[in-house]
Amino acid sequence: MALKWTALGVLPNINMMSDVFAGEHMALVGFQDDRFLDALANGPNLQTFLSKFEGNHGQRLRPSLLVRSDAYPDRPNSEAISSFMDIVVACVVLDARVRAVTWRRNVGPFHTDAFEIYPWMIDPQGKRLVAGNAALWAIHELDKFRGAASAAVPVQDVGNEPAHPRFFKQLLALWKSRFIDGHNDWTSRAILRSLKMAASAMRLSSPTGSTESFYDYGRVLSLWVSAFEILVHPGATGKATRQRVLDLLKSIPWQSEMAREETHSADFGGGKTFDLRLANALYMKMNDLRNNFLHGNAVEPEDFRLKNGTLILSFPAAIFRMALATILGDPDGVTSEQVIAGEKTREEYGKHLQATRFRNDCEECLLAAVKPQTPDDE
Repeated sequence: MALKWTALGVLPNINMMSDVFAGEHMALVGFQDDRFLDALANGPNLQTFLSKFEGNHGQRLRPSLLVRSDAYPDRPNSEAISSFMDIVVACVVLDARVRAVTWRRNVGPFHTDAFEIYPWMIDPQGKRLVAGNAALWAIHELDKFRGAASAAVPVQDVGNEPAHPRFFKQLLALWKSRFIDGHNDWTSRAILRSLKMAASAMRLSSPTGSTESFYDYGRVLSLWVSAFEILVHPGATGKATRQRVLDLLKSIPWQSEMAREETHSADFGGGKTFDLRLANALYMKMNDLRNNFLHGNAVEPEDFRLKNGTLILSFPAAIFRMALATILGDPDGVTSEQVIAGEKTREEYGKHLQATRFRNDCEECLLAAVKPQTPDDE
């Protein structure tokens, strides 16, 4: 029997062109998706509501919809919705940030703000508008409504690049285990909670982005370090430590010699300096900056720049993406040895290489932390 889909919220800053971000219970879809059309059919006056959205300069918008199916056992709570959106953000914005460094241009939604669910929504009966959040609880008339995209971030398409079906599938399984099946294991909780910190770190560093300062950089960096610490927390048996994070980063199967070699100096305090892998050395810099910033120690704007002039905030997304991939593993991975043995086809291996191209992107991103910068890089 076909599932029935119902709209939960509207995203005016995203034109979702990909059909990747959909599970049996919840999905983020664009206007061309069958689930979008089904939600329109099941939502009285929803089409009228959506037609009232315009860009900040009067252009017509095609907002995307967050929808749920009737397979969902009950109306999803705010935690389930928020966690689902964190998964989508991780599958898009992490890669967009990595490629912004390697390609030196914005190639997709760079900030989590683009995925904000609009505060107003038409009620299930299609008679009035309702809004509810920590700052607002109100109702209004549909006839007088005029919807607008956020002025702080651009309206952008999200296609099949840089969306990662395999990555989404892995994270969605954790989400389903937690919110549908009711399992509350520590690993799933830690990863989903870590994603929340990462999503928060990738928001605009100030409400409009026009008044940010290096103090905002300190807050953002603190959220990134928290995301790493939550990821490695062992649960009731222990606590998150700097060394646990360093151990995780050292276990990442980096492909290039540049990423594997332990030749990057890091200050451990007390006059102790050790040579580490590049990702580990960058994390040490992040961790020290976080501690100085949150503890009120002296911090200067230049502290957020590395020796070659690059900003330290250019690199947490690449390191976090690789850390997640290491923890999650890759049950759908295909090796060249399997192809040689006839266990997998060349076509399957080609698809695997395409699905894991993010590894090359992440390593190239980290290389920008140490290579000399040219005028075009600045």
